[in-house]
Amino acid sequence: MRKASTPVVAKRFNRLDFHDDTLKLFTLHPPMTGRNLTTIDLEFKDDATGETKLLTFRGCANLRFSMDFDVLAANWFADTQGSAADTNTEKMRKFITTQEPHWRTTYMPSQPRDRPIRKKLSSLQQYTLFKVKFFGGTVEILAKGYKLK
Repeated sequence: MRKASTPVVAKRFNRLDFHDDTLKLFTLHPPMTGRNLTTIDLEFKDDATGETKLLTFRGCANLRFSMDFDVLAANWFADTQGSAADTNTEKMRKFITTQEPHWRTTYMPSQPRDRPIRKKLSSLQQYTLFKVKFFGGTVEILAKGYKLK
């Protein structure tokens, strides 16, 4: 099966409905080898059916997670506002580079500053910037794809 283009992936993701679903679990599966095989799982309880939805992001490159748990707790029964996906390469580039100070890395003077992320920055067309918005926070994930069960 041929992989869908990132605009198609974003369009499909933007049609998903997570509004008023309840976040049940957040799981990060970090890379266990030199290759980046990071996946992130978000499990929700669907507000309409009560069924469990498992949203998995594959080929994750960057993550930003901002959460106020007091606000989230006040909305525990329906804490998800919605979701969105974007394929704008400039937004993705900014998303990556603004995180750099938080990585706490130092490179030898002979190495260019962008050496560790140069490959990723040059292949941004393979990624999608996914956003899940909560009443109390936001999760932003730069990944190559997603799967919903």
